[in-house]
Amino acid sequence: MALYQDINKRNLKSAYSGYFIPAIIIVGIIISLILVSFGEEKSEFPEFITDAFTFTAWINQGEDYLKEHYRWITRLIASYVKAGYFMFEDFLIDSPWIFIATLLIIPSLAVGGIRLAIFMLFGTLYWGMVGLWESAMETLALMGLSVFLSVAVGVMLGVFCALSDRFERGMKPVLDTMQVMPAFVYLIPAMFFFGIGGAPAILATMIYSMPPIIRLTNLGIRQVPDQTIESATSFGSSKSQILFKVQIPLALPSIMMGVNQTIMMALALVVLATFIGAQGLGSEIWVAIRKLDVGAAMEGGLCVLLMAIMFDRFSKAFSRESVTLPADSQKFYLLPQTLDIYPAARFFEKPLHYIHFIFAFIFSGVVRIFSYFLEQALSILNKNLAVSVSQFLNLHYFFISGILILVGIYLYDTHVMAIGTFPESWNLSIRDEIASGVKALTVNPTFIGITKAIRSSVVIYLLRPLDMYLTYLPYWFTIGTLVLISWASVGFRFAITTAVLLVFIGACGIWIEAMITLSSVLISVLLCFVIGVPIGIIASYNPRFKAVNEVVLDAMQTLPYFCYLIPVLMFFGGGAFSALLATIIYSIPPIIRLTVLGLSQVSVTYSEVSTSFGGSLIQTLRKVKFPLAVPSLVMGFNQTVMMAFAMQIVTPLIGGKGLGLEVFSGLARSDTGRSLAAGVGICLLAMIIDRISLAWTKKQRDALGI
Repeated sequence: MALYQDINKRNLKSAYSGYFIPAIIIVGIIISLILVSFGEEKSEFPEFITDAFTFTAWINQGEDYLKEHYRWITRLIASYVKAGYFMFEDFLIDSPWIFIATLLIIPSLAVGGIRLAIFMLFGTLYWGMVGLWESAMETLALMGLSVFLSVAVGVMLGVFCALSDRFERGMKPVLDTMQVMPAFVYLIPAMFFFGIGGAPAILATMIYSMPPIIRLTNLGIRQVPDQTIESATSFGSSKSQILFKVQIPLALPSIMMGVNQTIMMALALVVLATFIGAQGLGSEIWVAIRKLDVGAAMEGGLCVLLMAIMFDRFSKAFSRESVTLPADSQKFYLLPQTLDIYPAARFFEKPLHYIHFIFAFIFSGVVRIFSYFLEQALSILNKNLAVSVSQFLNLHYFFISGILILVGIYLYDTHVMAIGTFPESWNLSIRDEIASGVKALTVNPTFIGITKAIRSSVVIYLLRPLDMYLTYLPYWFTIGTLVLISWASVGFRFAITTAVLLVFIGACGIWIEAMITLSSVLISVLLCFVIGVPIGIIASYNPRFKAVNEVVLDAMQTLPYFCYLIPVLMFFGGGAFSALLATIIYSIPPIIRLTVLGLSQVSVTYSEVSTSFGGSLIQTLRKVKFPLAVPSLVMGFNQTVMMAFAMQIVTPLIGGKGLGLEVFSGLARSDTGRSLAAGVGICLLAMIIDRISLAWTKKQRDALGI
């Protein structure tokens, strides 16, 4: 009887929530529409609040105080960074182009094999053939020094986090803020404290790109098994010996993953640093965009894409563990190792095996001769040292051979014949072809008709109505709704936090701009779902399409978001729709990937049971797979929202509005307070939606027992 009553209570509670919550939502929508229809002007915070809360004035006053009393310190730091940057940049620009290419190819050959070396060669040749060799070297210098400093400082902070729980707790909110803050916002204080040019770009890039290396160093060291540390302690190892000889070596894969993420983030911000005077590929792209030269902009964007993929592949290859092949397998140098089962592939790879053997024999022989003479010379001073040096050289013959090759190129350039910079006659520019192709397409009546139809449909039926709805909706109703959603999703404490954060945005006098930004993000995410989920469904059912899709998504996620403006500008010009489209292109990969992941992780057994009961493919997808894949879809929503917010900071370059435009306007007027307030506003909106979506993901996982 008690069990029966309990079941009835659960059914009543389920039915109650099933009807009550939708009813509240419908009533809320009706009330909001009534409020919007009676609103005569856009909703703004009361002036007595915005006038009293002078956040921007406080920031500007604080900046003036810091400039007056502490600017000499920041400028001193900048001078040292600038000196190192100029030295590195001059080295890259003045060195023979063959020297730079070899400097990139030899390490790639060592860690990634012939395939990675060929790709490195292709990338370096492309930089020169499109006439952007010097700009590529400037970007390479900026990124190289930024990554070096980020890794050096980040690993040290990560080690401190791993060794001290108190230090980790103190760093966590700092790292959260650093990762959520839009990248462009870092350039504003960097410019005012460190000047313009490469030095502030490097320091801003350090701040932006350090969180991954700190977090992953901390994680890697903390994941070292306690038994391993106890064993090292039992053998008398000190804490420093355990750290440097046990924990850091075992955490190296995690640290290298952090290095990979740091490289990608550094490249993204280095390209944006053109707005504070840094030179390089970003400057070339921005100048081309301002001139509406789509061919030159695309060439610069492809250079950035190749650079990103090159260093992404190199860092991943460096952290990849070596695999021992079976005794009956033939090592492949160019083709994928999985093709080892095919005789034709073995036959194709056979010459490469002999070539590798010949070069290894030559390199080891040269190093053996070099080490013999060096050993004889050193033995006069210390015989044991001479033997140790000789053994080290012979053991690392490939590394030593690479150094000898680089020295040989340098000596040839300085004493025999100057190689110089990349030959101008090696021209493979495609900018004219791209420009003419785009021009031909943009005057095509069919293309014009399609693009106009798409643009007008999105603007008239989505963008303008939602902009008007959110900007005319009373601010108190919007705040109350988001607070209630936060309370229902996360809890009472976060609901209070949401209220405080939204009031802060309104009190800064940027409420309307925040609603425009929120409107753009919501529409972008909606269209990402409409486009991305079907693509993910097809990829989950078609392995061939999935393979092609993975390659495209890898390229999309590697390319810095500054470069997404180029194709949109090419075909649609500037404006709110172009900003929306660029956001969609940048933000869509997570929802596609997580749709594929969610559907692929559903057990085959469920599909077989559904099919055995007569369920069609559509029914199985809709009633079985999709409900089980909801946690992944919600996580995809979360990631898509975060990327859409990040994109708002650069869309004003092609006509975007909202908080991103406020950041640019403040930067142009040297109004750091206004720019920072707008950047923080983007950050706070992203944090609110991030926590709500993560809470929904957790609830769905708990409901499914995952």
